[in-house]
Amino acid sequence: MGNSRAYAVFRTTDADEAYARARRLVALLAEVEDEAYVEAEVRTVGEARRIARLLPDAAVDRVEAACDPVTGEYLDLDLVLDAAGDDEIRAELPLCLSAEVPAATVGPELVRALGDGPSGVDWHGRWPDDPETGARGFGKYDGVQLVLHGDRARIDAWTPHHTVFLHLDKWADLPRARKLAARAGCEVLGDVQIGW
Repeated sequence: MGNSRAYAVFRTTDADEAYARARRLVALLAEVEDEAYVEAEVRTVGEARRIARLLPDAAVDRVEAACDPVTGEYLDLDLVLDAAGDDEIRAELPLCLSAEVPAATVGPELVRALGDGPSGVDWHGRWPDDPETGARGFGKYDGVQLVLHGDRARIDAWTPHHTVFLHLDKWADLPRARKLAARAGCEVLGDVQIGW
């Protein structure tokens, strides 16, 4: 159990540049899973329909959880975007759409198509072992994350810039993060965050 340790290693207002830097880090992974996880927050009916076309098998969730006013239990969202009318979608906004997609299909075009809201792409994998320090890669936690319009590994508030994170296992230390970041021309920015 637990979470990865997420280190911000690159930040820019240029989404293409952020994507390119994320891909440099992905190339350093000793192993990369076949699928990448993509998520996008949508705030309009038009955005919801556009992202649903981009990610046809996407799960649809509320950005803010809704609870039953009497029982306090969380309410599931039963919304099929293809079948829902505009008013039904509008009543549930903002929404988060997420899907696993073939990692090979995640290119700059997909990243640009995610739009202007907070969104992200996660590539899970395993960092190479480092015989010099004895550090080992750990497939459960390792990977690269591109957060568009955000500066937190747990996507939240909108920002004008995009942030690339490298994720390490919970036992990894800052020197390992710095060493991996430097191999892709990056540097650790700020404090470690709770990752995936």
